[in-house]
Amino acid sequence: MTLPEISRDIAFVTGAASGFGFALSKELVSRGASVIMTDINEDGCKKAVAEINEKAGKTAAIAIKVDTTRFEDQLAAYEIGKETFGRVDMLSLVFANAGISEHPWIPVFDPTTSSSRPITKPNTTTLDVTLDGQLNTAALAFQVFERQEPNPRTGFRGKLVITSSIIGFWPCKGAPLYSTAKAGVVSFMRTMAGYYGDKGITVNLIAPNVTATPIVPPDFLALLGDTYVCPLELVIEQMISVLGSCKDNGRAICISGKETWDHIQNDPMFEKNRVQFEKMEYEFGKGMGLWE
Repeated sequence: MTLPEISRDIAFVTGAASGFGFALSKELVSRGASVIMTDINEDGCKKAVAEINEKAGKTAAIAIKVDTTRFEDQLAAYEIGKETFGRVDMLSLVFANAGISEHPWIPVFDPTTSSSRPITKPNTTTLDVTLDGQLNTAALAFQVFERQEPNPRTGFRGKLVITSSIIGFWPCKGAPLYSTAKAGVVSFMRTMAGYYGDKGITVNLIAPNVTATPIVPPDFLALLGDTYVCPLELVIEQMISVLGSCKDNGRAICISGKETWDHIQNDPMFEKNRVQFEKMEYEFGKGMGLWE
């Protein structure tokens, strides 16, 4: 695959201390981009940046502590990035990548003990980070892109890439809130790609199966086997494939093992209801002031 040109671009990456975010940041810098690397793990992020900058021989990346559930943290990181790299109009690439695994949200179903337990408030931490945190990143991206002129090299104001999972398409009983978060960003991507597609902004999504990163226990990888575990390099390649002057928009790129495919909407009942749906969509948007 011939990947797009991204040299001189500035990227904003969440969850950059490890896993996809760290691997992506390394690849972006190797291709000539500068990266604002953010993570709630400040020490890990600084260590990752030190490694990248040492190899680059210059300050190609900066580390900023960010709690993605706080929009203010992400905005502050962007402002620091502007000061560091000295270019306020070329934040071309934003990656909404930060997320956490499943946290138990309510007690495990057990009718034999339920009467002795209080009814408890659900723990929505997984949604807070893996869904709301990504929406905060997207909110920053869209408002920054809006304030920029199109990149003279690519013709785009900016590009947002969201990290989802195949669990966003295939519900997982063992991870209900993680499934919900990942499904939520799929729908969000598709709606935002439709709205921003004619505004010089692209929105795409990567949805890998379990991937061989340092944060995944080796015994879990061994349980799945090579057929289904994604090579990290393939995931990063797919993330970068939609950058630069690539016109792709609204893609949900799935990866399992070494196989990639686009998850497309294929619903005969939607086609049957398309006319009424589009009328409803238009009226919703009109009421929100999105169009006349």
